[in-house]
Amino acid sequence: MDKREVLGIGGAHVEQLALVDRYPEPGSRAEMAGYTMQWGGPIVTALSTLANLGSSCRLLGKLGDDVFGRFVLRGCAEFDIDIESFVTQKGRVSPCRIVVAEHATRRRSSLTSAGNVDPLGLDEVDLSALDGAKLLLVDGLHGDVQLAAAERARAAGTRVVLDAREIREGMGELMAISDVLIATERFASEVAPRGEIEDSLIELCRMGPEMVVVKQGKEGSIGLQGEMLVRQPPLKVEVVDTTGAGDVFVGGYCYGLCAGASLERCIQLASAAAGLSCKEFGPLGGLPSRDELERIA
Repeated sequence: MDKREVLGIGGAHVEQLALVDRYPEPGSRAEMAGYTMQWGGPIVTALSTLANLGSSCRLLGKLGDDVFGRFVLRGCAEFDIDIESFVTQKGRVSPCRIVVAEHATRRRSSLTSAGNVDPLGLDEVDLSALDGAKLLLVDGLHGDVQLAAAERARAAGTRVVLDAREIREGMGELMAISDVLIATERFASEVAPRGEIEDSLIELCRMGPEMVVVKQGKEGSIGLQGEMLVRQPPLKVEVVDTTGAGDVFVGGYCYGLCAGASLERCIQLASAAAGLSCKEFGPLGGLPSRDELERIA
């Protein structure tokens, strides 16, 4: 088994995206202005971003052996993401999400199905897949597996990046042994509710991570490492679709980490990658190349 720079452990799903000029009224029909089906999930999209930028990646997770599961794994393989250790469960239905976006207002509505795949168990994975990696990327979804992997990573000197979107069981333990926390504004406000975002960043750093970055959507992002506070405005682009932009942000940030870049440079790369992804429909359609990202950022 060859060594990979980044090991990602997390959820995966099929994402169907429909673009409409305006939401249809109840009982009516509407023509779609655009449609795409892509593989998705925070970790999968982040790894796809990294792979498109030239990083070597491996994915651990679990899906059903249905058409959706096969679609996700085929897509990852096309991006040269190593799926050798990925687990599939026979006779189970994989998760999916349907997103309907209104073109003029950019409003989005989502319909999700969790499927019926059992949680990924420690007895199903070989954590030696982590050996030699520069980064471990986790999202809190497979708690026991991710915690065991994070402990192994820390012992080996591999940096742990936690992509935090919502409070899950065991998230506090993961935060405590993570080197980098990349969080949504909602997560930060729920875990470290403070009057100002800067105070929330300080409190989150006290919980364990060396670096904390909070994604603020159209307001950009903000990061803290020690006494260094970095504010990053979003990249100015003509936005077509923001689906998955936060996941691409994580991929861009990890790309900088793998290169040994500073907090300021990592957040610049992340912001540029996320912005460029918004120029196309669906996150994978607008993934930047390395040359494009380095030129813009």
